[in-house]
Amino acid sequence: MAKYSICVLPGDGIGPEVVGCARGVLDAVSAAGGPQFAYDEQSAGHGTFLEQGHAMPDASMAAAKAADAVFLGAMDVAQIPPGGGDPLGDMRIELEVAASVRPSRTIPGIPSPADDIDCVVVREVTEGLYSRDEYQPDDDTAYAIRVVTREASRRTARMAFEQATARRRARGARSDKSARVTAVHKVGVLKLTDGLFLETCAEIAKEYPDIIYETRNIDACAMEMVREPGHFDVILATNAFGDILSDIAAGLAAGLGLAASACIGDRWAYFEPVHGTAPDIAGKGIANPCATILSAAMMLRYLGEDAGAAAVEAAVLEVLADGQIRTGDLGGTAGSAKMTEAIVGALNL
Repeated sequence: MAKYSICVLPGDGIGPEVVGCARGVLDAVSAAGGPQFAYDEQSAGHGTFLEQGHAMPDASMAAAKAADAVFLGAMDVAQIPPGGGDPLGDMRIELEVAASVRPSRTIPGIPSPADDIDCVVVREVTEGLYSRDEYQPDDDTAYAIRVVTREASRRTARMAFEQATARRRARGARSDKSARVTAVHKVGVLKLTDGLFLETCAEIAKEYPDIIYETRNIDACAMEMVREPGHFDVILATNAFGDILSDIAAGLAAGLGLAASACIGDRWAYFEPVHGTAPDIAGKGIANPCATILSAAMMLRYLGEDAGAAAVEAAVLEVLADGQIRTGDLGGTAGSAKMTEAIVGALNL
């Protein structure tokens, strides 16, 4: 029986609560004969900064590197002052992640603006406009340096095409949805940086001749996602563009309360819900744990535990489709524990 070491960073606000719910689901998978997990809980986030003076202690980073996977709760990174540490940014660099992977799809039983969206946004997360290279020469001017490298673009593009390949395989021959990668840019304005990004994407596309490859201007892509969301399969983007488009996709699907994500590299990976820390409801036991539980399913799939991942995803979808038990953000009255209990009850392993 497989056993995995998981570094857990519960985070801030509702982070510890929803991480606890996801751990309960993972423990249920273990109890049903699935893989076993050894959890190493470490501290990171704004609360850690207030307690220790740095939001990502060296011990936490070392534990993350020593684990088979890293599992996060939401973190209040906006409140951390310059020089106080950046847990997400630090992990992306130190864990050498290739890209962020954020799936969005319509969920039966959950009202959404789009009834046919089923896509993944693959976003480069170590550079671009979020390179963290800024300076202010005087009181009236500030600069942010947009960095695009061939190597980071190559890693992200390959991740996008691998996602498209895996999604086509999962859909099977009966699906009429084409395997497609759409690279997003604004090359008319950002001629050098997006020019290099597109050149690299086109090079990787040649390695996957059975995947449709196309490009879109960022503004056109945003509009088409609203008008024709079913067209998109995998969207490949630089850091800031991907950040925006992944939230559009989540909004068109089931919302951030159900949005899972992963940051995956060749050696390390971490998994987290997309939503924030929700300090207004922290400690009340009413947060929606589904995004965190679905992030745990993504972690299971990364670890090669496809059966467990599929069972967790199916259980979440079954509970949501049934509609009897839902948290307040989904129009119900159930608390986090009740929602988790229902998902555990729906597991079929």
